[in-house]
Amino acid sequence: MDASTLQWAYRAQKSLGVKAGVPNFPDVHGFDGAHVGSRMLVYSASGSRLAVALEQGTQIYDVRDTGVELRLEVPVSRAIELALSPRGTYLQTWERPVKGEDGSYSRNLRIWHAETGELLGAFERRQIDGWQFQFTDREDYCVRSTASELQVFHPNNIQAGAVGRLSAEHVQTFSVGPGPQPAISAFFPEKKGMPAFVRIYSLASILQGPPGAVAPAAQKSFFKADKVTMKWNRAGSSLLLMTATDHDQTGKSYYGETNLYMLSTRGDFDCRVGLDKEGPIHDFEWSPNSREFIVLYGYMPAKAVVFSYRVNVIAELGTQPRNLISYNPQGRLFVLAGFGNLAGTVDIWDRERLADGKLFTLDASNSSVLEWSPDGQFLLTGTLSPRLRVDNGVRIWHCTGKLVHVDMVDEMYSAAWRPQRFTEPPAFPKTLPPAPAPSTAAGAVLAKQQTAAKPMGAYRPPSARHAGASTGDFLRRDEQSSGPSVPSVPGASSKRGGRKVPGAPQKTPAPPPKPTMGAADVGACSSDGGVVEKKLRNLTKKLKAIEQLKERRDKGEALEQTQLQKIETEQEIRNELAALQ
Repeated sequence: MDASTLQWAYRAQKSLGVKAGVPNFPDVHGFDGAHVGSRMLVYSASGSRLAVALEQGTQIYDVRDTGVELRLEVPVSRAIELALSPRGTYLQTWERPVKGEDGSYSRNLRIWHAETGELLGAFERRQIDGWQFQFTDREDYCVRSTASELQVFHPNNIQAGAVGRLSAEHVQTFSVGPGPQPAISAFFPEKKGMPAFVRIYSLASILQGPPGAVAPAAQKSFFKADKVTMKWNRAGSSLLLMTATDHDQTGKSYYGETNLYMLSTRGDFDCRVGLDKEGPIHDFEWSPNSREFIVLYGYMPAKAVVFSYRVNVIAELGTQPRNLISYNPQGRLFVLAGFGNLAGTVDIWDRERLADGKLFTLDASNSSVLEWSPDGQFLLTGTLSPRLRVDNGVRIWHCTGKLVHVDMVDEMYSAAWRPQRFTEPPAFPKTLPPAPAPSTAAGAVLAKQQTAAKPMGAYRPPSARHAGASTGDFLRRDEQSSGPSVPSVPGASSKRGGRKVPGAPQKTPAPPPKPTMGAADVGACSSDGGVVEKKLRNLTKKLKAIEQLKERRDKGEALEQTQLQKIETEQEIRNELAALQ
């Protein structure tokens, strides 16, 4: 994949945008981004389609390397949620349910054919949690949950009804696995003293058997599980699931208790992942090779460990204040990052050089999103609203830690690369490729950072500034006028410059040079100089307080909301400081 064909899209309060091409990422051809009040923007997993929810309707675009083209518009205004099927053939829309006079609710979940605009099916779905149908990779089947069962449909003939059913009363969540022979995992919470459990079923068994007689291929039960997070490996052969309780009954954690388990789809292996540091699980992620995974866990600073698919330790990566893991599509590189209430530090690791430690570190403070590009060479980080309403925008970094592009957008709500899930990712180079030259926008940011990073130097009183002398010249004059620094001796003169020590040689100080006052010096002597100095001292004091708060936070100390808000003002203070210098 040529880096010039990369593409990313964003949604903001007053605009939408699709950008293409390293390093400048110009607007792509065929997309009118002047949309006010957009509600949702999503790619299909294949990257072939893009859907946009607007006030007046919902638009579907065909996406190509060279641009996008409006294909059709479906009559759904003010959609709250959108979802495209994996290969972009079907679009799902969800609107707020409306209760009719007869007490029934509207069919607010609808499925459309994305190529023709035909309405294929409509369903009542009041809850937004788990609202959408889940599709197999081939899009030959889709699955939805009801209060009592999981139902399987042919998406191109939904109105014919379910072609497979699984009795699943009180199922809380489910997940359709990837791969040519998909399986379905389902989580059932604790009920009446009975443990919670996860069961894995092959889709083929659900299609063949009667609803109440389908045997699971694998299952695991546990008592400490109010909810689960499930992640399949890319091959669909194994499932990692993190159980969590709403409260930690031991009283050690405010956030509840977490545990991690692994199950094979065939039912020949299940295991609890043993973690040797006390505290919560922050993140866990499969490698794209499906044969290993990383876990970040424990009270801050968190510990990172690489495990094999048989839950054997491959490598321990040390402890750092990090809470996010992300592999590039090739599995060659991965990042460990600290977002949320952490500083936004991103460490880049090479899977083939774990013994070398992290290779590069970049500062993506205040970021809400991080994604690898499909070619595995670039990282997109974004500062989004409403978490932070200032400095919204996207930064794109090379895998060597170099900033290559910046795009600032007011009130940005989302940003994402165009995915390429069903095409083989380009092979990653044996040695890390060099970073391209930064874009014009990135170059301006880097230049400003270098200027701000220059040391301010020693304090220069206004009297030294308007004289046109350097700080060193002023200090030398002050030393000459003050005489040598000696202890006070009885009988010595207390007048400045007139100290006399018995027996010591005396020097007559040279008169200081008279300052020359030019037109540029007049402003430096005005009363504004004192005001600026006061502002500089106050801003420097605020930055020092923020650094102390960040150190406490990185050590795992819980901060108050007002203290976290103070940390978020760091960049604003630095900008103001740079403007005054």
